[in-house]
Amino acid sequence: MTVQNGPLPKGWREVKLVDACEVIVSPVDKKTVDGELPVKLCNYTDVYYNNAIDSKINFMAATAKPREIEKFSIITDDVIITKDSETPDDIGVPAYVKETIDDLLCGYHLTILRPKKQTIGKYICYALTSQRVKYDFYRFANGITRFGLTTESYRKIKIPLPPTPEQKAIASLLEKWDTAIEKTEALIEAKEKRFKWLLKTLISDQQDNPEWQQVKLGEISTCYSGGTPSTQVPEYYDGEIPFINSGDLNQRHIKSVKGMLSSLGVENSSAKFVKKNTLLMALYGATAGVVAITHIDAVINQAVLAIVVKKNHDNNFIFFGLEQIKNTLVKKYRQGGQPNLSAKIIKSIKLRLPSLPEQKRITNILDTAKQEVESLKQLAEQYRTQKRGLMQKLLTGKWRIRNQNRRGK
Repeated sequence: MTVQNGPLPKGWREVKLVDACEVIVSPVDKKTVDGELPVKLCNYTDVYYNNAIDSKINFMAATAKPREIEKFSIITDDVIITKDSETPDDIGVPAYVKETIDDLLCGYHLTILRPKKQTIGKYICYALTSQRVKYDFYRFANGITRFGLTTESYRKIKIPLPPTPEQKAIASLLEKWDTAIEKTEALIEAKEKRFKWLLKTLISDQQDNPEWQQVKLGEISTCYSGGTPSTQVPEYYDGEIPFINSGDLNQRHIKSVKGMLSSLGVENSSAKFVKKNTLLMALYGATAGVVAITHIDAVINQAVLAIVVKKNHDNNFIFFGLEQIKNTLVKKYRQGGQPNLSAKIIKSIKLRLPSLPEQKRITNILDTAKQEVESLKQLAEQYRTQKRGLMQKLLTGKWRIRNQNRRGK
């Protein structure tokens, strides 16, 4: 891991972290001790999994001594970072303190960075995520099996520091991107809840509907799996035929895969062809029970089962039906540490199905709801990508925010 630090623009300084912030390393543990005062504790996971520390977080209850409360209480504009990790590239993860919360203390394995005069906490929080600063965390973390920051580390880590008005402007602009990402993620969560409700209402809650017919999957489909060509015959590989493995079933619609076989490999091995629009299910290991639909002609190995649904039933409806019972299926047929399914087991699965027109109607509703979720996920990822690019420009001074103090600019 190397990072080339280019020159900073005029007016910017590269300063030691200890010169920009007061560094307060917390020793406060999670214990509750009789005679101590009750407090709320901000723990490692509160920082690691949240960009901001605020009253929305359910902090754990603990106790502390009066001097600990005085020294390690968290206040608005503080930045809290993780100071320990199992790997040196996962140290210094920051969270910004948005509000002062009564009796909230910084817990063990964390450090408070309290901005000094002319330093903006929100800017510091963003600066700590830049590649040049993360590289310093990586370089100056000590340890062999577990890594951590020492008092000397904070004296070596440096951050780029523009004038105070520019710090505020950079933080304000990046915060707008964070807000857009957070709103999109909240919308994703709401849409996912709606999709689950639709799935339950349209399929699960209809299992006692007398108009729906119960069938075994084997009665309405043909099922088969393939095999893996010998790696001792290199001519089998690096061809032009997509080779679907169980790991490729992590996407509902399979449109491309990494593995490729030659026609020779298919003709002279146990790999089996599947046509596009075939329903597939993973049989073994961590992906067991996962279903997908291939949108390409391909071949499969022994870990993937092809389910060729008869024409009087809808592929996508069967997909959603299998999705509903996946967890139950995997739990029932777990052997040792991993689930182990087979064509016989899958063909014996009982499903209740409506008429074909009703299957298609339900599928259209679910597909529309699912597409809304996927589109929002793509939008959120675009926002995150654009924000990363913007941060790289702003936090190195390659892009400047001019005229911060002029109205209308």
